[in-house]
Amino acid sequence: MPGSASFDWRAFAFRPAAVWAAWGLWCVVVLVLLPLRGFEPQGPDDYMRLFEVRDLLAGQGWYDVTQYRVNPPEGASMHWSRLVDIPLALVALFAGERAALIVVPLLYLLAALFALRAILRKLGFGALATGIGLLIMPMMPLLAEQFMPMRIDHHAPQAVVGLVAVALLVDGGRVKAALAGVLGAAWVAISLEGLPIIAAIAGVLGLAYWWHDDRRLGAFLGALAMAAPAFSLATRPVSDFALPYCDILMPGHMAAFAAAAVTALALPFAPAQQSRNGRLAGLAMIPLVCGPLAFVMLGECAADPFARLDPLLEQYWHGYITEGLPIWRQPLSVAAVLAWTLALVLVGWHRLRLGKSEAEVRPLDTLGLIAVLACLYSFMLMREGVFAQWLAIPFAASLLAEYLPKARALTSPLPRIAATLACFGLATPMFVSALLKPLDPVFASDTMRAGMDAPIDLRGCDLSQLALLEKGLVLAPLDIGPAILGQTPHNIVMASYHRNAEEMHDVLAFYTGSMEQGRALADKMQPDYVVACASKADLALYRTAAPDNMANLLVSGEVPDWLEPVEGFAEGPLSVYRVR
Repeated sequence: MPGSASFDWRAFAFRPAAVWAAWGLWCVVVLVLLPLRGFEPQGPDDYMRLFEVRDLLAGQGWYDVTQYRVNPPEGASMHWSRLVDIPLALVALFAGERAALIVVPLLYLLAALFALRAILRKLGFGALATGIGLLIMPMMPLLAEQFMPMRIDHHAPQAVVGLVAVALLVDGGRVKAALAGVLGAAWVAISLEGLPIIAAIAGVLGLAYWWHDDRRLGAFLGALAMAAPAFSLATRPVSDFALPYCDILMPGHMAAFAAAAVTALALPFAPAQQSRNGRLAGLAMIPLVCGPLAFVMLGECAADPFARLDPLLEQYWHGYITEGLPIWRQPLSVAAVLAWTLALVLVGWHRLRLGKSEAEVRPLDTLGLIAVLACLYSFMLMREGVFAQWLAIPFAASLLAEYLPKARALTSPLPRIAATLACFGLATPMFVSALLKPLDPVFASDTMRAGMDAPIDLRGCDLSQLALLEKGLVLAPLDIGPAILGQTPHNIVMASYHRNAEEMHDVLAFYTGSMEQGRALADKMQPDYVVACASKADLALYRTAAPDNMANLLVSGEVPDWLEPVEGFAEGPLSVYRVR
């Protein structure tokens, strides 16, 4: 029609409104699905984060993150940071708890999409690649679930903090490198799992100083060194640093950050820094100074705290947590996701470098190096694949933008459809994971195979029924404990939080051990009720320990006389007994 203006999607793809549109589309989809998923937190950590926020708003001390409904009256010791509680508490305070559960994960996603857009713009992506980059997140298998409503654990926010930091580094400049250092400090204050990535980023900036005389390393490390103790002291009491745990940022880490920062800031003024060899020799001083300092001050905490994990906890808890295991202990489909993500980064990085000038390649190389190191770290710790897949999105989007138009240009319908599907199949890890899923049992580790072979009752357990019973202390398998806290007024003996290794051991020993061992442990733990849910994977795994152990006796109903079946729970997968 004359005078009418058609919608220019290419121009729209470059506008901030494109981020809002992509985010709004995701919000519509997930909110439509929300009633099907339910309005309860999705996992144990989501429940426990909710309790932490509830307790804070109810008046529990800012520095006190102990969960007192677990292992009462002492409570369960937690190492979590209040930094993650802040957005949840603010939204809950002004809009209610349910709004916080729904809105906060979506706000994390919005921040991630804006950071992703900044990266795509800096790399000079065209309209098609930018649009694909903003929309492709649901096709990255490790990402979508992390940003669903009711998912409020700390994994999503720390990945977003890392992504924003990388976006600042890709954009360049010392001020932005300093801001990235502040975000890096927030990451390691939330979780020490971010420490290898922070070291990797420092290494990439060190390479830039060596090769290009790029002086952002000092700004990054200086901000990191100042912000790390600030975040730690703002969210933890000084007494925490004297506890016998190795799961938080310690003075040894902070001292190493400070030493690295001082050395990096002094390097440009050292002799022979005009040459690459001189700069390389100067950079070597950083690990020589920081390494011994960290090892001396950290002592045993310099080692992997899970290396000396109790064998029972390793076999029936940690060894079965897929997200905490290395790639060689993963099901084949999960290992393929991690490997495919690295392949996307390498192939996409190579394709993007072709024909680029040195100035254009430098931000691309910053992203590529950090993405490769993040992928390699995910090989050691699977859940870090969340961060790695965010960094892989630009490379996947570039490949799709290059090959998808060629596929769509085919004239024959069947080849065109096949080529289009192949583009998406090759440029995302989703399809390789789905194809290999049936082979997981064939290549499973011993622990995983035991879990796969364990007897599972397909009927779900309605834990809210426990609310009908008089309030008491419940001995339950570790994974369902937080849900019992969320859906009932009861307290629980313990849940899966590693600082409480002795209590966790007792729970596992109760379910996996003999009737006699169960009696002795029940006398020690003094529960009012013992619960077994035959539809949960953790109890099924416990049942594989021995045919006549407590887990099997509880499910079969052939319990010793010191356990009394509770009326109303005789049928179905949920078994409840009162301790006499």
